[in-house]
Amino acid sequence: MARSPSKARVSINLQDNEISLERSRLWRGRRQGESPAPRRRSVEEVLREAGADIIGLQNVRAEEERGMRPLSELAEGLGMRYVFAESWAPEYGNAVLSRWPIKRWKAHRVADQSDFRNVLRATIEVPEAGEINFHCTHLDHLDEGWRMKQVDAIIRSGDGPHILAGGLNALDGTDYSAERWADIVKYYEEIGKPTPKVEVMKYLKGKQYVDAKDFAGECEAVVVVAKGQDVQGTCKYGTRVDYILASPNSPYKFVPGSYTVISSKGTSDHHIVRVDVTIPHQVRETDNETSNRKQRVVRMNKKSSRKRIWGAK
Repeated sequence: MARSPSKARVSINLQDNEISLERSRLWRGRRQGESPAPRRRSVEEVLREAGADIIGLQNVRAEEERGMRPLSELAEGLGMRYVFAESWAPEYGNAVLSRWPIKRWKAHRVADQSDFRNVLRATIEVPEAGEINFHCTHLDHLDEGWRMKQVDAIIRSGDGPHILAGGLNALDGTDYSAERWADIVKYYEEIGKPTPKVEVMKYLKGKQYVDAKDFAGECEAVVVVAKGQDVQGTCKYGTRVDYILASPNSPYKFVPGSYTVISSKGTSDHHIVRVDVTIPHQVRETDNETSNRKQRVVRMNKKSSRKRIWGAK
């Protein structure tokens, strides 16, 4: 969510499933007289440059015995509140960071008791606009059938208008030509991944979820866009698997031209998806007076044991 009409942000899957706040040293091995090689960027730096008001993170590490570090340190460095829910392993899970107060939050298992993944739902109080419901999730990376069960559970357990952001690990067939799709299928076979399918995104769009990608502006070339593909990829395979979606009949509207993919600059094997969202707010006056509508632009970034959830509001 944003305070100015510029860029917006969303999801990042962190490299090696871990946040590192340390500033990397200059790369070693340069000869005398050579210019210093650029140092690697930290996650905190990359997210600060993104300038998001709300951030969804997946594969985040937060150690309870260490005061929820390194996630808590990241949030503190960015000046943001956070909530965290364990997911695929103890101390790893989904997180939502917000520049504004997080009023309520809960984690919901996305399929059944045999599934360790969850959707983290946070209700955030946006000044001068009211509340926004922001849902962060990370779906199975191999089985489209299992992803269908997970996303169906997310929809069935929904509780009102929301923004859904995260690593859905699903492909949208409309992003690719027939030739490009054939190349993707062949590549998946070569690396031993299951044949790619498009049921999840068909299902979500059939449920009238709105894809932020349809509000794209100019995207920097963070990966080479293959011939026959009209969208910027978000992962190392060059395909789009990270999304920001608005639920059906949502009051939250994506700002035209604001969607883009920006480089995670080596902090992740996925890139950052971002978009601006307007949040209309109904201001009620007396019964004899008409209501005024106000709205605010918000910048968004999209990156077992018993599940637990922590928060710093």
